[in-house]
Amino acid sequence: MKRTIQLIAIAAFAISLTFTSCSKDETAAPSGPSVSLTDSTGTGIVDTTNFFTSTWMTLKVTPSAGTTIDAIKTDIKVNGVLLAPGTYDVVDATQKEGFSESVPVDFIVSALKIAFGKTVTFVVNVKDNKGLIKTVELTYNVKVDNTLLASSEIELGAQTNATIPYKFVGLANNFATYTAGTTGTAKANSSLIDFVYYFGTTDKNSFAAPSNANGAKLIWNSEINMWGVQNRTKFLASTLTPTEFDNIKNTTKVDDSFAAIDFTTGTTDKITSLAVGSVYAFQTAAGIKGLAKFTAISADAMGSTKVVLICQN
Repeated sequence: MKRTIQLIAIAAFAISLTFTSCSKDETAAPSGPSVSLTDSTGTGIVDTTNFFTSTWMTLKVTPSAGTTIDAIKTDIKVNGVLLAPGTYDVVDATQKEGFSESVPVDFIVSALKIAFGKTVTFVVNVKDNKGLIKTVELTYNVKVDNTLLASSEIELGAQTNATIPYKFVGLANNFATYTAGTTGTAKANSSLIDFVYYFGTTDKNSFAAPSNANGAKLIWNSEINMWGVQNRTKFLASTLTPTEFDNIKNTTKVDDSFAAIDFTTGTTDKITSLAVGSVYAFQTAAGIKGLAKFTAISADAMGSTKVVLICQN
């Protein structure tokens, strides 16, 4: 899964103040340093896995006339809670007359292991040698990247269907499908297969892990026994409707609705008696989470089923 960070707003932004002398005898009161904290892209969208598309947060500091920069204080808040106590950092001699520094926000968020769905706020206080302090803040929303993978409608034939040769499917290689038999493609690509389709006397239309012993390996016994790898896919019932599935696939394009699903308990290695519109969550042996929506089902072992898959990128 990839994460992104989206700029919400600059909560505070220090504005440089210009004072004009009214007479030679008047002296303007010290205004303190001018400080700004800005996002480099302007869009606030970054890919946390790609250095070349990093969002850079830039701090610019300019002392007022007759002063120098003495120290800075940087705090980080997650959902408004201070992550760690901030301390004043002594500014070295090269920065006392002002400076501009940039840091990659995505690197910071990744290093701090800030989960998606949370906000992270950077608070910077700058103090000059007169003791005057200016404060700026910049807040980001940590989001998953809009790059989930989605299949088109995939048709799989049941075990005695001679018209539809594709019986198995995996997430790899753009949701590739595989054929059975000694000359089929499944045996050579077993490590890439995440789902087995079959029609059972009791189970009816079923979608199972290749490792499933009381369904997939009964119907496809001679086939799966030839495979070097029998992946252990897990399934969970989902409360999502077909409309909500379509909204994720076509509109939001994010895995918020299934990325946090806990597959440690309550899972099964097959889903049976599938109906049109059924939506199930799954996790592959490789740990990839996703959703499956069934758009057509078979009446018997000579028919086929159709499924649409979305998963983490």
